[in-house]
Amino acid sequence: MRRPRILIALGVLLVAAATASLGSAQNVVKLAIVAEITGGGAPSGNMWRDGVILAVEEINKKGGVQGRRLESFVMDTQTDPPTSVAVIRRAINERPFAILGTVYSSSTVANMEIAREAGIPQISGSESVLVVQKGNPNIFLTSFSQQVGFAKLVRWLVEDLKASKIALIYVNNAFGRGGREMFLKFLKERGKSVVVDISTEPQQADFTAELTQVRASGATHLMIYSHEEENARIMIQMRKLGLNVEPVGDNLCAQSTIDAGGDAMNGARCHVPMTALSPVPSMLDMGRRFQERFGRVPDHNGFKGYIGVHLVKAAVDRVGAFDQAKMRDCLHNNFFTAADEPGLLMDTYVDEKGDADRGSFIVEVKNKKSEVAKVLPLLAGPYTKRTCR
Repeated sequence: MRRPRILIALGVLLVAAATASLGSAQNVVKLAIVAEITGGGAPSGNMWRDGVILAVEEINKKGGVQGRRLESFVMDTQTDPPTSVAVIRRAINERPFAILGTVYSSSTVANMEIAREAGIPQISGSESVLVVQKGNPNIFLTSFSQQVGFAKLVRWLVEDLKASKIALIYVNNAFGRGGREMFLKFLKERGKSVVVDISTEPQQADFTAELTQVRASGATHLMIYSHEEENARIMIQMRKLGLNVEPVGDNLCAQSTIDAGGDAMNGARCHVPMTALSPVPSMLDMGRRFQERFGRVPDHNGFKGYIGVHLVKAAVDRVGAFDQAKMRDCLHNNFFTAADEPGLLMDTYVDEKGDADRGSFIVEVKNKKSEVAKVLPLLAGPYTKRTCR
């Protein structure tokens, strides 16, 4: 009689353990980090990944979202758009609640339809206007696209810097072409054009020919719009050539560009969405925590990854449940404040295309650091905050 009782007791324990394990699994919400971990986009992708990880860790320490713990996993696109499509498919097989990535716009344009078909909301670090022009209701940006960013940048360039002879060097991919389109559009609206318009290739190493064209154009200002590593190379070569022109941009002043370009970056001036040296206390504090956790100063991609997780949290909290369809609807045409969700760092409006409007900064690189010269408000508004339950 004793043996059957022992077996019954063991069976009860096994069932209880299995039930507890199932309950624990059901209490976890997966977030897929799909980013450029290797390849030319690694500086951006690794910053994005670490921003997401920091946000997940901090949210879990405070009890998670709606009582559930977040769990992230990382997949590498190798900075290759076709590879990113296959990686998104693999990420979908893990049944995440949301996909965080990609950062490079060429990859996002290539892969975002796959996420839409799967019904998994995609929070992207991309900025190309081409991403939001597609009319994909499943894509959401953690910063503004070039449609918003370049409206602010051109206003500053023309009104504050009084720039008249402007040269443009841009990278010939979805990111660069989208930026070029918006830059020329907003210049034209102000009755201006560029004196020379030069395309370059992703991961290009030598820019002597392009910079020689800039010198011959008589430009007083040079708008540099490429990826962080290429931006640094352009600046280094520009200084070596002794080109007397004022360099301006946006990600030109990213910390990863400054780290790669060193002293050659001093004097660059930019409009940026986020910076670790922001006068906004919450952003400054997040930059400090990021540096303590990962041993380096975050650039805008680190901030964008961090904000992306909090954008998910803000929408889920407003809906009151982990419902992907309701979350998508809640994010569109809605205003989210840092008072309600501090992890957003600044008030954020998301429009019907998934584009964002936020405050931003004018910075100048001095002693290899971006110093804030001016804080810019949201481009438009006032916006209305709506409930989603």
